[in-house]
Amino acid sequence: MKKAFIIALGEEVNHVATINGAMVLYSGVGKINATIGAYTLIQQGATEIINVGSCGSTQHKLGEIIKVGKVFQDIDGTPISPYGHTPFEAESHCITLDELSPFSCFTTDYFFDHSQHSKYAPAYLEMIKSCSVFDMELYAIAKTCLRHGVGLSSYKWVSDDGDFSKWKENCEISSQKVIEMLS
Repeated sequence: MKKAFIIALGEEVNHVATINGAMVLYSGVGKINATIGAYTLIQQGATEIINVGSCGSTQHKLGEIIKVGKVFQDIDGTPISPYGHTPFEAESHCITLDELSPFSCFTTDYFFDHSQHSKYAPAYLEMIKSCSVFDMELYAIAKTCLRHGVGLSSYKWVSDDGDFSKWKENCEISSQKVIEMLS
C-alpha cells in the first residue's frame, strides 16, 4: 500500500514535504485543483490518500480536529435534479469516507463569509448550518478516489467560522496538532 497526503496549501501543514514518510502533494484551492491533485497521486501509484486541511465551521470551535465521515457537494442542477445532486448521476449527493465518524463536510465553491450572508442561496446556507464543517476540496478528492478504487480518509481542523482574519495564525497552531495525531 502506497500512502500519500493531499493538502490544498503549504500553510496548512507548515510546508512539509512528507508526513510520517509519506509524500505530500499541495493541490491548490478548489475542486478542480483537488481533482487534478488526487488523480496525479493515483497515477503515481497511491493506493491510500489522506486529506488534511483547514475548514470552516459554525458548529465546532477553532482548532478542533475532526475525522470526516461523510462529504456532501455544493452543486445546483435544479430543476433537473435536487440541490446537492449531480444531474443524471445516481447517488451523487454524499460520499461516505468513514461510517464510524459522525462528522460531515460540505464542499463548496465559495469561501463562506458570514458578513456576506445575503449573497448565498437558502439551500447553500442550510448545508453550511447542518454539516459539521465546510471546505473547498474534499468532495472532489472523494469522488476521484471512489472512481479509481483508492482509499481515502480526511482530517480537518476548524480554522474559521466564516471570518478569515486569523486563518493563517489558526493554521499554524492546528497543523502541528494534526501531524502529531497522525504520527
